[in-house]
Amino acid sequence: MSIIVGSFNMHKFSTNTYKDLECIGNMIKKNDIDILAIQEIFSQAALNTLLRVLGANWDGRWESPQSRSVSVAEGYAFLWNKNRISLSHRQSGECFEPVIHKQYPHKDFGSLIRDPFYGRFELKSNKMTEIRLINTHIMYSLNRSINESDDHDSSDRLPGEVMMRKKEFEILATKILPKIDDKDYDIFWKEVDGICRRPITILLGDYNLNLKESGAKDTFIDHPIIVIKDGNSEKRIVTIQKELTTLKANLSKADTEGGYSNNFDHFTFDNNRPVDVTCWVVDAPNDPSLFAGDYEEYKKNVSDHLMIVMKLDLI
Repeated sequence: MSIIVGSFNMHKFSTNTYKDLECIGNMIKKNDIDILAIQEIFSQAALNTLLRVLGANWDGRWESPQSRSVSVAEGYAFLWNKNRISLSHRQSGECFEPVIHKQYPHKDFGSLIRDPFYGRFELKSNKMTEIRLINTHIMYSLNRSINESDDHDSSDRLPGEVMMRKKEFEILATKILPKIDDKDYDIFWKEVDGICRRPITILLGDYNLNLKESGAKDTFIDHPIIVIKDGNSEKRIVTIQKELTTLKANLSKADTEGGYSNNFDHFTFDNNRPVDVTCWVVDAPNDPSLFAGDYEEYKKNVSDHLMIVMKLDLI
């Protein structure tokens, strides 16, 4: 039994920005994605336009972190194929609605600048397994003009901002993910989960950080493998997806040097869980049937990021 999860930064997606939604919908369907986590989607109305393209068997939820800063309050979304997936249900029959996650395990550890979007999902064919997704977009910079710029090719000139991103990742990977993964019940939601589901918890999204093995030139995740021991239990938190996923800000040299610059989009999870994982990028710019190497056209009509996909084969 398998499930396919994707993540996609749609780059300032709103009802006021043009996107080739037919192309995006075909990318989702062609890769058999069951659940897609979206970053940089600015409204429920924008999500609705994509859902209409996907068809009646798709559903979704949108939310934005509360903030006075427009940069921080970029929205998130989940969408899923209703034929295979549903939101998790409490024993009372109510479903668990995705929420902006603000419950920090350790008050002295600090909080995030942009809180993630947390969703719980059931496979209709196997309700004993629950997929818990933490959809994140780590802030690139606290400087609004830099954060909202389309030029994020290099970060070595901003050491303070890089340290901020690394700290944000540390909170997500070592505190929030393990806490959510271990959760059997949630008093805040007045829920007692007596079903004893087997959770598979995944942090996913745009980290604005690279894996060293990607070939990107700077701004690396320091610890792509983190071992967390608690008594007799052990988590092996791994971050994967080594392909470059962001388009260059200046595409004039794309023909000779390639069109990609950074490896910002990733999946993070406990590798000790009984699941086999395969991941890939949806290289639509180089697909002969789509953009045939025209990076500018892809960037203008779709995004400055590639969609990433992970297939989980449950053991």
